[in-house]
Amino acid sequence: MTEPNRLLRAARERLPSPTAPGEHASRSDVADAVNVWLWENTGKRHALDAHYLAKLERGVARWPNAAYRSALRHVLGAPNDRALGFAPPRRAATGPVTPPGQPAHGWDPTAVVDHAQLVTEQDLTTHTRRHVLTSAALLAGTALATELQPFLFPLELRARHAGESYTGDELDVAEQFVAVLRSWSTKHNAISWQTVVAQLNAHTRRLRAAPQGRPETLRGFRVGAELADIAATMAWDTARHADAQRYFILAAKLAHAARDDGLAAVALCSLARQCFDLGRGAEGLEVVQLAQYRTRRTASPRLRAVLATREAWAHALHGDARAFRRAVGLAEDYFSEGANETDARTPSTRSLDEAELAGTIGARFRDLARFDPRQTRPAQDYLTRALQLRAPERVRNRMFDTISLARSHLISREPDRAGELIIEVLPAAAQWASGRVGTKLQDFRRESAPFATVPAVRDAREAIADLIAA
Repeated sequence: MTEPNRLLRAARERLPSPTAPGEHASRSDVADAVNVWLWENTGKRHALDAHYLAKLERGVARWPNAAYRSALRHVLGAPNDRALGFAPPRRAATGPVTPPGQPAHGWDPTAVVDHAQLVTEQDLTTHTRRHVLTSAALLAGTALATELQPFLFPLELRARHAGESYTGDELDVAEQFVAVLRSWSTKHNAISWQTVVAQLNAHTRRLRAAPQGRPETLRGFRVGAELADIAATMAWDTARHADAQRYFILAAKLAHAARDDGLAAVALCSLARQCFDLGRGAEGLEVVQLAQYRTRRTASPRLRAVLATREAWAHALHGDARAFRRAVGLAEDYFSEGANETDARTPSTRSLDEAELAGTIGARFRDLARFDPRQTRPAQDYLTRALQLRAPERVRNRMFDTISLARSHLISREPDRAGELIIEVLPAAAQWASGRVGTKLQDFRRESAPFATVPAVRDAREAIADLIAA
């Protein structure tokens, strides 16, 4: 008996109808959108119709051609073919059977390597071809939750001894190079995003040839996770959110394949932070809680502190002061327990020093102050402390702290001080204006509109406009 493609149908039913408000998209809606997208992106007319889409959903047809798969991924917001239940006939006959009660997914090591190769190869092609192949909507809501759900399931790694093992020297060099790339990625124009993607592509080719299940290969997956995290962070810094999301999820998958759920949780922390930046607090909280649940028995105190700050962020965005203060208290308590060797090897936990903790909490108090202006005082106290503790060379972090402090002074109706702080930070902000620093400055400009006649604010707003337009 033919097995229905429930993933494809679920993806369609998550899409709102463009013609019937409050209803999900019909097969005809999806078919029309696919044909329009293909015409706009390939210049060729296609004739996908509701009848063929019904055959795909019933499982009568299971592997549409490459053009239809690309268009369906775009229209339905899917990261890959597997998310839509598509599998080539050859693989369908020989692939592993999903254990009862566990959803089919691409989080096992072999599938993760295949996915990493596909993503990086597409991102290294020319812009036009890459747009046709990988342009996809940002995952949201149920689609994002479905993509991340397999993280809850432990991997049953099967040792495959064919292939050439990593050597210790080879892994040492790879880890040292990752450290160099991470250092360069924090400096403006020190390294291109494509360079990191190319390195990840080469590394996953090596992973494909390595025998699965060996300690050296698990260490190789960890290196891949760090590379994906760097690529994701660089994309996020330049507001390329779809790219950032794809690579944060890929980093979590590679870390999970390495059996390093702490590193996977860190990648999910970054994914949650991206959700918060996009104003999707509820989704970000779900991602954080997923990471907290999976690492509930294994997380170090420092990782628990990072997770607690992300939870606090979600509560602040919703104005839940009681839950926010509880999460902040936990973060500070966990942080006070100190770091261990695992923390020293993991992003976010490694960088969570006293200044970063104070800056993060201060910015979140500022978010809470939008609901209760009395929270501006603790916001300013934490942010001032962060600036006192930040090393001078942490230029971008200091800019974030200063902009956040200025925004808190707008809430406390101290526009003169707010404008002065922005004027102070603008010279250093020039080289970062196209990324998140520019976004935060635009946030200040929007929030300062009620004080536009105050001289210091007027000067700051005009300087921001000039900076962003340059």
